[in-house]
Amino acid sequence: MIELYISQNNNTTSEAYGKYYPRVSYKQTMNIHDMAVHMAEHNTPFSEGTIEGILRDFVKCVREQTLNGNTVKVDNLAIFKVSVIGNGCKELYDADTDKTITASIGSLGKNDKTGPAVNSLKLLAQATGEYTREELNKDGKLGWTDKAAAEIAAAKAAAQGGSSPSPSGGSGNDNPSGGGSQNQGGSQSQGSENQGGSQGAQGYALTISKMGSGSAKVTKDGNAVTSGASLNEDDEVEISITPAEGTTPSATLNGSSIELTENDGVYTGNFAMPGQASTLVINTGSASGDSSI
Repeated sequence: MIELYISQNNNTTSEAYGKYYPRVSYKQTMNIHDMAVHMAEHNTPFSEGTIEGILRDFVKCVREQTLNGNTVKVDNLAIFKVSVIGNGCKELYDADTDKTITASIGSLGKNDKTGPAVNSLKLLAQATGEYTREELNKDGKLGWTDKAAAEIAAAKAAAQGGSSPSPSGGSGNDNPSGGGSQNQGGSQSQGSENQGGSQGAQGYALTISKMGSGSAKVTKDGNAVTSGASLNEDDEVEISITPAEGTTPSATLNGSSIELTENDGVYTGNFAMPGQASTLVINTGSASGDSSI
């Protein structure tokens, strides 16, 4: 059963201010070893070690095949594939620099008209079979955590007694069952699924990824915005990047480049949150991996 807790929207600028929304109280994160132990308990002739080895090999093969340009369909789970986030070159060939658009990963300089076509790669997973939204709605069983049930009972008692109910949990990362923390925007899906993530109850989830050895921060009205945050349509989001030495940073939203302005080595830009869940990718210079911020 999926247990739910209650989160109240405390964003005074939101149209949903004061409303109550359900959030999933996640119990634990199960890794490959945990899944192997679980599968071995299902009357299988294979040992935990054998199952774990197969699962680890499967993960490696999925990576190999998706990087070869194939899609991998795991029946009744998901279809995996690699997609690209483009730089948005202005020209296919720039006669002034004698450069063509290239099938490579990198960032464009401030005045570059062409160059690397791809800013970064990303893995997509599309639900299929028994894991589509329709099938999950059929099979999912829901219930309240003990804390949520007590809050509802207290609200009912207070209303019947004529007094104000006690506050209801408040912030989106309040998880009464001790599971992992959960953002207001999180992945509590209401809208249609897309590459940027899923629509949250308060607004739209903004997934933020950072590449490079420089630094970057994302803010709204001067307050830090982290990956998974829920924002409303047309919310103004600001980006500030201090790139790695000798490099020029870039930022894309859902694959479209965001114009950055340089001042004393710091690059800034902004965008209005679209009416959908979105993915913001920031390249602060020489790529050194991918991490959420």
